[in-house]
Parts: sequence; C-alpha cells; structure tokens
Amino acid sequence: MIGKIIGNNFRLIEVIGTGAMGTIFKAEQVSLGKTVVIKLLHQHLLGDPSLSKRFHREARAASLLNHPNTIQIIDFGQMQNGPLYIAMEYVPGRDLAEVLFREFPLAPLRIVNIVRQIASALDEAHANGVLHRDLKPENIMVGDRRNQPDFVKVLDFGIAKLQDGVQSAGAFQTVAGVVCGTPEYMSPEQARGETLDGRSDLYALGVLLYQLLTNRLPFEGESPLAVVTQHLSKEPLPPSRFARGIPPSLENLALSLLVKAREERPASALDVVAELDRIGRELESAAQEAGDEGSDATVVEIRALPAEALRELSAGPLTMQVAQTDLGTAPERPVGSDATPAAGLRPAAAAPLPGAPDAPLTARLPGSFKRPPRHDWRSGARGWVAAILLGATLAVLGWLVYRIVVPTVRGVPAGSAAPAIRPDDAPPGAEAPPAAPAVAGQPEEQPAPQP
Repeated sequence: MIGKIIGNNFRLIEVIGTGAMGTIFKAEQVSLGKTVVIKLLHQHLLGDPSLSKRFHREARAASLLNHPNTIQIIDFGQMQNGPLYIAMEYVPGRDLAEVLFREFPLAPLRIVNIVRQIASALDEAHANGVLHRDLKPENIMVGDRRNQPDFVKVLDFGIAKLQDGVQSAGAFQTVAGVVCGTPEYMSPEQARGETLDGRSDLYALGVLLYQLLTNRLPFEGESPLAVVTQHLSKEPLPPSRFARGIPPSLENLALSLLVKAREERPASALDVVAELDRIGRELESAAQEAGDEGSDATVVEIRALPAEALRELSAGPLTMQVAQTDLGTAPERPVGSDATPAAGLRPAAAAPLPGAPDAPLTARLPGSFKRPPRHDWRSGARGWVAAILLGATLAVLGWLVYRIVVPTVRGVPAGSAAPAIRPDDAPPGAEAPPAAPAVAGQPEEQPAPQP
C-alpha cells in the first residue's frame, strides 16, 4: 500500500499505527503538499455492516467538531473496490500515556493546562451532540507549538455516539445492553449499558486526572470484569494516599468527577473548565506569594540585625534572637543603624532547628558569625623560613651520619683514613695491584736494590 494514491489526492508514505478496526498511515495531500493521516478500515471488515457504520460514524462525529483541541477531518470516502478511509490532520507529538510514563510526576499547573484543554474539547463535542465514550491517555496527543507548550488534541471518535438530527447537549442515545469503551475508564452507567450523557465522559476525565496525579488508575484488577465491578461498587482512595504535593483543590475535583451517581458530578464539561481556571489562578497566586515572601523574609532578616551584631561579626561567634516581621508594617531601617529595632518586629515562636530537635529558635544564625581566618604575607614568610631551616637541619644530620656512623660500622675509627695495603702483605696467590701510571714529565721510580 505504501506509495499508493488514495482518493486521487493522498499518497501513502508509511504505517504509523494499527488497531482492531484499521491501519493508520502517514500520507501526503498531493494537491497541497501537506502531511496528513489516512485511516483505512481493514479489508476483512467490509462485510460487517455494523463496523462499516461505526467507521462512518467516526468520520461524521469528528467532522461536526470545529475546535482547536479536537482532530480535524479533511476527507472521507471509499477506495474503488477497496476499504473505507478517513483523511485527517497530522498531529506531531506524543500521546499522553507516553508523556506520563516518561515525565511523571507532572507539575500541578501542567496538569491543569492539559486537563483543561481536554475538558474544553469535550464541551465542544457535547454541545454538538457527540459523546466520545473512549476517553483515555492513548487517545490524547500532546505536542508543543511555538508559543504554547503541551498543546492537546483529542483523537479517536471511533465509538463516539451521536443522535441523528439533534444538536443539543445531553441528547445522547445508546443501545441498551451494549457496552463500549475501555474498562479502566468506563463510567458506572456505561458499564451497566444505560443511556449516556456528557457526564459519562466526565467520569473518564476524572479517571484520567487521577492517573495524572498519581501515575496509577483508581481501580485495578486481574480482569476487565474485576475492574468494571469496582467502578460500580467501590469508592476510590484519595490521590494524596499515593503521591505527595497534590493540591487539595485538584484532588477534590478528581474525586468529584469519580462519583458513582452522575447527578452528583459536575453538570457539564464547561463547569469543569471553569473550575480548572479557578484552580490554575489559585496555584499561580500561591506560587507568586511564596516567591515574594521568601524574598521579603531575607530582606527583613538582614535589616533586623542591630549595629552591635554587625560590629561583633568580625570579632567572634555571635548568638542572637531570630526575629520575623509583619510585612508591610515595619518601616525600613538602614543596615548598621544604632536605632532600636523597628516597630512591628516580634520574636519568632520557639521551634526546633534542622539538626537540633531540642534547640529553641534562639540559636546561632547560619555560619554562627565565626570570624573568617586572616591571611597576610608574614604568615607565609614564616612558613617558608621554617621549611628552609628544617631542610638545612636534615642536611647536616645526613652529613654527620655519613662521616661518623658509616666508617664505624665498617671497622674504621672515625676521623682516620683507611690503611694502605702493601704488596708484601698481600695474601698468597693474590695478584699485585697494578702500578700507578707515570705522570708525564716525571722520572719513573727505580726499584730499590736487593741486599
């Protein structure tokens, strides 16, 4: 199939995925030179009218949506004597399951940004009479745009359900007793095969939010039936039981979406968007205040040092009371001023310091104001002189050992020269030592006459 032209306009380039219903190709829209995605229904499924209708339904459901966070349908048709196809926009990036696997834990504000876009896409779908019914991380693509990181696209409306001729929210119909979807993300009413509305998708969104916060599903089991049973009867544990640092507002939202009775969940996806906007503002404000307080606390602590403490800084260790101030009420006071502490300063309540559980808050400040060591040229010169004297002493001791101790060990009295060996004293059989060479200009010694 690679290289084949589909619908006289789309050239297949490579396979990028496959599923139970069809194969997904990366393709080129020849007329525009644009990269697109082609989804082909498996050839052996053409004889099943229900699956063909489901494929048509996906194309129709997605084509009704016009939202930045939903996949855009470009074309739909059938090859001559061949399979059905859907041409849709190409979305670069990774699915949310891969993002969670590689980058958990995710920052709370990042989670708010991702889930808000998903909820906004669901609101668009619900407003057009479309229910997704299979919302899960694998059906959500996350990519980066030039000015918008973590841009979301909701994919795969393959089991989406819409009511013919109805374009109002809450007007979904499904066949009684028919269960569609993924068990881990299935709402209780969906598991029971009841009539669905948009709040069923919100339950799946709650499962997804729970997973983003904890990197685990709220309900797990050894079989799909065991998972579905828990969705019907078991309450989820709070996400904070499995992960630290979860904002209470996000935890409360996740649990409210996972309520068994749909009447007690948020009424619409738009309500979830509004709540996520509020949580996002709350988190941003808290982060900004934490940064401002940390900066102001440093300034106040420095200003609280009296002049006496600053003078003692170079004289030795200092112990003083750490004080905190009510920001905005304490007038500024120059560092080093002899004035009394500004009004508004009050002693901090006693609390243990790190590493000293029983120590009160009255304790030495960082570094204990220890006087730094002083270094000058005199201390360096003294060191060099000491090294030179030590070296000279070692040299003299070495010379004495060589002149006194070594000769004594060899049997020669200290201070005397070694005796010369005469030829007559040589032991029998020993060769006479060679005669000393004559020096130029001097007469050779004549042997003494024998008597």
